[in-house]
Amino acid sequence: MKKRKQENPIEEVSDYMSSPVITIPETNTIKDAAEFMHEKQVGSLVVVNGKKPVGIVTETDFARKVVAKGLDPKTAKVGDIMTTPLQTIDCHESVLDANKLMAKKKIRHLVVMDKEELVGIVTVHNLVHYFSNPRIRTF
Repeated sequence: MKKRKQENPIEEVSDYMSSPVITIPETNTIKDAAEFMHEKQVGSLVVVNGKKPVGIVTETDFARKVVAKGLDPKTAKVGDIMTTPLQTIDCHESVLDANKLMAKKKIRHLVVMDKEELVGIVTVHNLVHYFSNPRIRTF
């Protein structure tokens, strides 16, 4: 009897997301956010109200929403420039679904949730890692 070739299991978003997620309260200043991003060496922060994720702020937001509009980073709040509504994906969805959603929405970051809990973030960088690994490519 011939053995069937086993198909690759579906890779879940949770296998490629970055975790823990670095967050910042929406009431912090833009200056605080920029310093925190520099300190943590990240390009984005998930913005929270309490523990609930409500938006995202990225390096691009600083250029397009702070510098271009002449906002004062010492007084303007993260909530003033965050991107909202926040785009999320369930941690058990496939990496391919995350890629499709990011392409459709033209975004570079997806917040990963497990029910109502923030568990990670998947970025274009994470997807590059996935698609550049020949061991898992099935297309």
